[in-house]
Amino acid sequence: MVTESTISPAKQQNSPKLSQLNWTHSFLVVSLHAGGLLGLWFWPRPVDLVLFLGLYLATTFAIGIGYHRLLTHRGFVSPRWLRRLLAWMGAAALQGGPARWAAIHRRHHQMADKHGDPHSPLMGFLHAHVGWVMTRDAKEGSDYREIVPDVSGSDPWLRVLDYKVLFVMPWVLTALFCFAVAGWRGVLWGTVLRTLTLWHLTWCINSVCHVLGKRPNMTRDESRNVWWLGLLTLGEGWHNNHHARPAAAVHGWRWYQIDVSGYVIRLLARLGLIRNVVREPQI
Repeated sequence: MVTESTISPAKQQNSPKLSQLNWTHSFLVVSLHAGGLLGLWFWPRPVDLVLFLGLYLATTFAIGIGYHRLLTHRGFVSPRWLRRLLAWMGAAALQGGPARWAAIHRRHHQMADKHGDPHSPLMGFLHAHVGWVMTRDAKEGSDYREIVPDVSGSDPWLRVLDYKVLFVMPWVLTALFCFAVAGWRGVLWGTVLRTLTLWHLTWCINSVCHVLGKRPNMTRDESRNVWWLGLLTLGEGWHNNHHARPAAAVHGWRWYQIDVSGYVIRLLARLGLIRNVVREPQI
């Protein structure tokens, strides 16, 4: 388990000061949750469920395969059109631009469960889950595109997603699409509640997967495998495996570790659409 001795008491904090808040992110988190409460009164119609599930799968694949395994860890090489498609679909998850996402996640691996980890349970479970999103990042104000130039490079189609508030464009486009198909209730389920669902499941990787679960690999951090998160996030829940070999494009290393994103990556490689896939260790 994570122990408080890993970090000095002076660095432990559960309630950030107002000056530490990222007001833009805090507004987005609070307002989207407030809007999501409408789902208690307006239950989904079949078309709303189709929008919810379809866009959930699309954005979850884009975050796991695109933002995470391709852009952050270079787990495989893809053609430019696929890289752009995954990045724009990933931005539709409203988790920030690709360079910012990759920079923060790489720092997590460098400082996992130590001081400097952007979202360690050392700062409290709630901080690891959502508090870190609502506070200022250590590199706030920096150009993340310059911190991780390999992520977007000179590709303007990717770099624009990390420019100020333009990262919300793909998300807004999904909202407009949902409205055109199913009206405002389609927006509620296909955009707002779909986004909240993926937010919390992604955040669970930072919180739950560093507190609960199994550790088959003796890593230097508290990363853990959580099977039900592996299912719901299409493979991201095999977090201890991932920390043991971050570059591996497939996170499920045993037959019973279901990694749907990994299966898609293998299929893309068989079809010749991607290459140089970093393989998982043979167990």
